[in-house]
Amino acid sequence: MKHKLSLLALALASAASLWAHHSLAAEYDTKKPIKLTGKMTKIDWRNPHAWIYVDAKMPSGATEKWQCELGSPNAMTRAGFFNDSITIGDEIVLDGSLAKDGSKTCSTRTVTDKDGNVVLRQ
Repeated sequence: MKHKLSLLALALASAASLWAHHSLAAEYDTKKPIKLTGKMTKIDWRNPHAWIYVDAKMPSGATEKWQCELGSPNAMTRAGFFNDSITIGDEIVLDGSLAKDGSKTCSTRTVTDKDGNVVLRQ
């Protein structure tokens, strides 16, 4: 009985993991690049993908709140990017692709600090 319960738990965990993960092409339009410059307001370091939140300065002069998806914490850590590589209030530049749903959401490809140093390239 314990063996059957373990297999059931493993199957449910695997299904949840597959449901939570998504294709980049399904959610983001790689033909619509975006560059955002602004202050980081939050970093959400969680699986399956981390998120950076930024108050971005728009060409009109307005400030907009954006959420930008990153890679998995494990992959970013292996690349040398950690949840404290940038801190709240830091001026950053994000390059990525716009969400297909028209929201203020993007998939991030690079994060650059105010001095022009690339701190993350995915």
